[in-house]
Amino acid sequence: MKSLLVIKVAGINPILAQSSSSLSSGASSALGIVMLIGFLFGTLCVIGGGFAIRRGDTDAGKLSIIGGLIIAGAPVIVKALFTAFGLGSSTVDVGSFQ
Repeated sequence: MKSLLVIKVAGINPILAQSSSSLSSGASSALGIVMLIGFLFGTLCVIGGGFAIRRGDTDAGKLSIIGGLIIAGAPVIVKALFTAFGLGSSTVDVGSFQ
């Protein structure tokens, strides 16, 4: 309740507090960070699958490699689906890191 009062009195807009210029650019930066984390996690899954196959657990290794490829390639898959369904020029897109 106190934080709500402080926000009303100070005129702070908490939704855009971390964004540089607009909500669209902030969401674009957030999508870029999520994509980076997903790529790293997918790469680790592929490496773990390779180690599992080396140990002799081929079934778990193959599933881990396939899952890692899907996780790491998810942004590309989603972008291809958006383009295929005519939504290629969406408002929020993955931004670039600088």
